[in-house]
Amino acid sequence: MNRICVRAHDLGRLSAAELASRAKAIGFTGVQLVPEKALSEPFSTSHAEAVARALDGLEVTMLGGYFNPVHPDPDIVREGIVRFRRMLDASGPLGALYVGTETGSLMGSPWGYVPRNHAPETFSRVVDVVRGLADYAGSAGATVAIEGAWAHVAYSPEKVRELLDAVQSPNLKAIVDLFNFLNPANHEDRDAIFDRCLGALSADIVVFHLKDYVFADGVLSQVGLGKGLMDFPSIMRRIRAACPDARLVFEGVVGDDLQPSFDLISRLLHEVN
Repeated sequence: MNRICVRAHDLGRLSAAELASRAKAIGFTGVQLVPEKALSEPFSTSHAEAVARALDGLEVTMLGGYFNPVHPDPDIVREGIVRFRRMLDASGPLGALYVGTETGSLMGSPWGYVPRNHAPETFSRVVDVVRGLADYAGSAGATVAIEGAWAHVAYSPEKVRELLDAVQSPNLKAIVDLFNFLNPANHEDRDAIFDRCLGALSADIVVFHLKDYVFADGVLSQVGLGKGLMDFPSIMRRIRAACPDARLVFEGVVGDDLQPSFDLISRLLHEVN
């Protein structure tokens, strides 16, 4: 059954015990954890079991190992791979289901759009990096989750599918973030784009990132769930039918928007049961 989770650092920078308490008080049963952003205490593989105990049954749905696999500085790419492997090593003792990343940008930082992001040779570089991560995940008993975004190398649901097919690993799965595939030119097609996500990826989707947005002055801006243009009743029906076990992770939902957003998604899930 779909479980509702939250990106941990959207709750604040806390001890593991405080994080668990705050998340559970809202109703979340899992977290997407980027340790250096979410935890007030140090974290390494050696700390993972202690953190898991302090989380007191709160699921670590995904460890955020996000890095830019096509950064123009090869040293930064190497550092990102090393860090991601550490997260894969930590996922077992922490009980994390997945370790997630995106497909990056040749811009470096920030990870914005440049035309060469969508070039075949750039995609080939990502395939090589992700194949290596998936191979390492297999040896570590872990699973990589990859996320596409319009500005990045895997810029469409079909491009994420192409990446999965190129790597051909049982240790590689997909994250779907509909908002990430949108831009000012295509956002009105969001329902059709979500259908393409499900059509291309449903067998491999393990996480949906839930976001809402408004469009003003040519810019897409995030808002609390139910306050924007996303049709969540329809989205929840389609998720429930296609991916009934995928985790639903709030990203960028903060402050006073957390509880009403949780209540909305929880109600919608119950209505489609």
